[in-house]
Amino acid sequence: MSLSESQDTVDNPSKIPAYLLVLIVLSSINIIGSALGAISGMLGARPDKEMIKDAKLEFANMREQLEAGGADDYIYIIDQMEHIAKNMFDHFQAYNSIQFLILLIGFTGVYLMYKGRKLGFHFYIIYSLGLVVLPYLFNPITGIPTILTLVGIVYGGIWVFLYSRNLHWMKD
Repeated sequence: MSLSESQDTVDNPSKIPAYLLVLIVLSSINIIGSALGAISGMLGARPDKEMIKDAKLEFANMREQLEAGGADDYIYIIDQMEHIAKNMFDHFQAYNSIQFLILLIGFTGVYLMYKGRKLGFHFYIIYSLGLVVLPYLFNPITGIPTILTLVGIVYGGIWVFLYSRNLHWMKD
């Protein structure tokens, strides 16, 4: 492949692999939907007392279900999740502002990959890790369930892996 053909592939989005295009569309929908929620949180749409009360009731229901099922050993995870939710409610605007910045990094990565730039893949990795690290900015390390971190890493890792299958198409 000549240099001009290589450049044409990168600059011509119509030649984007279908698999990459599907990933970009799915990621964009997810990121834009999350960004709209983060923007509303940044602009002051704080949870009201009713929403906080509903969250507490939901955690109490989960706790009761675990007790009824004899899974008392896992109640501490519900307690940790309730504490994370409380901290998120207490720092709602800051949490959503940082989340919005992380989502912006993710969207930038998706856009750059759409344009055929490998730099976008690196932005996407930062975005994936940023979402995993976000709860640690507002909670003590011991206050976050390991399962939450593992699920975040695995979920982000799967998406990074899927995008990595298209690195051969992207240029520096």
